[in-house]
Amino acid sequence: HPYLAPFADLVNNYGTPRYGEFDPTLLFTATFILMFGSMFGDVGHGALIVGAGLYWRTKFTPFFLAAGTSSIIFGFLYGSIFGFEEVVMPALWLSPIHNPNIMLEIALYWGCGFVLLATMITVVNRWREGNYAAALLNNTGIAGICLYIGGFIAIKQWMQTDNFSTDQQLFIAIPLLIILSYKWYENKMPLAERILVTLIEGLESLLNYLANTLSFLRVAAFSLNHAALAIAVFTLAGMMGSPADWLVIILGNLFIVILEGAIVTIQVLRLEYY
Repeated sequence: HPYLAPFADLVNNYGTPRYGEFDPTLLFTATFILMFGSMFGDVGHGALIVGAGLYWRTKFTPFFLAAGTSSIIFGFLYGSIFGFEEVVMPALWLSPIHNPNIMLEIALYWGCGFVLLATMITVVNRWREGNYAAALLNNTGIAGICLYIGGFIAIKQWMQTDNFSTDQQLFIAIPLLIILSYKWYENKMPLAERILVTLIEGLESLLNYLANTLSFLRVAAFSLNHAALAIAVFTLAGMMGSPADWLVIILGNLFIVILEGAIVTIQVLRLEYY
């Protein structure tokens, strides 16, 4: 579809799906638009992005329209317009700058869901290839999903109860042992090297899931950063005095749209790719 063309280009920039593999273009498009809006939620700034897309007619126009519209929607949810947080209008949902802990928690849950979904797609691809062992037993297979869910449950219960029970340990130990057994079977090496590689790959499985999940905290961080930059612009404008203050506000907002918009796009791509 022509509206998906710019997003398909971004997917192909990472790698073209092989024949029979799951095509992630539609999913990539939906999650990209959602994350961009949540990290760059502002009615005014989103409108400028939409306006830029309508003015410069290129193949990336659908990209600008989708990203800008998402930003406008989240701007209403955040109560943000041209950096004014709950001044011109109230937040329909919540203001990130006033609810940072809630935003971080939402970002963490979003990251968990995204990682699980990406792993499930990997399982589907391995299964379609006929690599059933990897689909079931690898760290990016069903065993990896069980490890991730088990680890999430164990950590959450430990934080709530300050207790790491036997059941919680088993949630992690059983799928991890399955993954280690698979790695052991796959690695045809001398004994000492085989043990070392198996242990390293098992540890890497844990660290990758943890690091990838924590990476999604940047979704909340950039929603806070957007508000903080606007506050900095208004503070600087207040120091300048009239009539230069309005010039500072206009230039500051353009700076936010161009620079932060580009940075947020890069950060969303990093989350999508890695």
